[in-house]
Amino acid sequence: MGDVQADTRVGINLEFILPVLKLAGPIQQFTSEEGVTRHFSIGRLTWALQNNFSHNDLLDYFSYFTIEAIAREINKEVEGIPAVFYAVATNDENIVRSWIEHGGDVNAIGLKSRIPLLAFAILRGDSIHADTTTIVTTLLSLGANTSVIPKAFYSPFLRDLPASGPDTVELTDIEDENKRWCTESIRPQLAAAINLSQRYFLEKYLNKVQPSVRFREAAAKLNATSLFSLHFLMIGQNIALKMLVERLLSYLILPSSKPLVLFFAGPSGHGKSELGKHLGNLLSLKIQRIDMTGMRYETDLFGPSAPYVGCEKGSLLNNFLARMSRKRAIVFLDEFERSTTEVMNSLLIPFDEGRCTDRRTREPIDCSKIIWILASNALDPIITNFANTSDICGLQDDNRMAASISDLQLQLMKGLKARFGFPLAGRIPVVIPFLPFSADEQVVIVHKYLLRLARDVRGPVSLPKRLIGNIILRMHRDATLCKALAEGGYDIDIGARSLEAAVKARVEGLLVQRYLESNSSLGEDQRTEEYLVDVDNAGQIVIFRNHEHCNEHDT
Repeated sequence: MGDVQADTRVGINLEFILPVLKLAGPIQQFTSEEGVTRHFSIGRLTWALQNNFSHNDLLDYFSYFTIEAIAREINKEVEGIPAVFYAVATNDENIVRSWIEHGGDVNAIGLKSRIPLLAFAILRGDSIHADTTTIVTTLLSLGANTSVIPKAFYSPFLRDLPASGPDTVELTDIEDENKRWCTESIRPQLAAAINLSQRYFLEKYLNKVQPSVRFREAAAKLNATSLFSLHFLMIGQNIALKMLVERLLSYLILPSSKPLVLFFAGPSGHGKSELGKHLGNLLSLKIQRIDMTGMRYETDLFGPSAPYVGCEKGSLLNNFLARMSRKRAIVFLDEFERSTTEVMNSLLIPFDEGRCTDRRTREPIDCSKIIWILASNALDPIITNFANTSDICGLQDDNRMAASISDLQLQLMKGLKARFGFPLAGRIPVVIPFLPFSADEQVVIVHKYLLRLARDVRGPVSLPKRLIGNIILRMHRDATLCKALAEGGYDIDIGARSLEAAVKARVEGLLVQRYLESNSSLGEDQRTEEYLVDVDNAGQIVIFRNHEHCNEHDT
């Protein structure tokens, strides 16, 4: 590209490290506002991506150009590499998602060895000492072709890969044209880079029945294709995700004057709140969470009516509904079963007729487009009993899953009527169950929290508030390690939180202890240190310091 050139002072040590770009010509800065006066420049834009260009900056830059103008440029090469590789190299999921939604090729092939974009995202993590799992799952959710990765590297996902990669006998698909990039020299690097969570989501994609052409077309016309990403944002809960996507699309395809009311049922810590947040983010909808604990009277929920004292303040729910009148938004009523019959009855008209009255002004509110989510533990006995007497937990196969859903749904609807009464139950078309995590899913959740710990300690030391940092935390034999941490650590009553507690108790504290054993002084300029977490033959977690990296080695 004429606008940029590779900085020849920086060599490409590995085939999945991108060249460092520098701007050519007299204009040595880039701002999103230059879209007003200059043509779309993929070269200048990729330079900006390497220089802390934010997601908001990217959207601002795109806003100055037509969709057609962006599409003509966005898949061009910069220094012989498709531009989307530079977007992936930011390790920013929002940038990657927006880039591909504006026409970027999620299955681009680049670099001298013809490495696919998905493989690049995986391999890059190990080379830059950063977790790229979110980028990998984002690419999967946007349609990345998993077949470019040899199957033996991720299926079965719950095993420790040999350092040299899977045995040749297992690599039955290695001669496929789209896997020629995975040479003998690359395989050890891929084995080191591909982590447990990435293997889990790759195998999950492999087992998932893909939506039909018409299903995808309908979602596209409704601007709801992002819903297909949910499967790559959540561990487990395949039934809940399948039911939610189907119900939402049905609701959007067949418009109604009534709002959609969903009931999320299941034990705490199993993803109800997490799924609500993801839904709001993916659909770009405002979401308001209301804690129903302690809601005794309808005025607690909606506020007093005018002219009573306090009416001018309204309430959290009242004011949100007023702001969102005639707009699509989400209201998440958490711990719903802890409120009273009076409070529940106050919701019957909003649920049924999609209307209520602003308590501050007495003006009507149109809440017919609100998506109501009621989250509750009240039906836990039905869910846990069903999980204990069937093989439904951890099912990945959509066809087997469908057969299991019907019986469970009948039981849940009966339980809903018995617990909350017919008036409320009659306004809830479906109960979405959140099941206990399977043993395999528990292991992946442990890995999720280990990745979070690794990200937390990777940042720099910042005295006096942040005393620990500049740490590369590696996991040796991640499947064995996470199995050991998950064993005995899962409590169905609190779900993922119990596994997070296990990581904190058995890894986080030990890491801090090892860190403080060093005789080196604390300082913001201290060298990067590498620690390895493993499990010994007795099943005990061990952490030892590997070696130090010079600061410049990490750039």
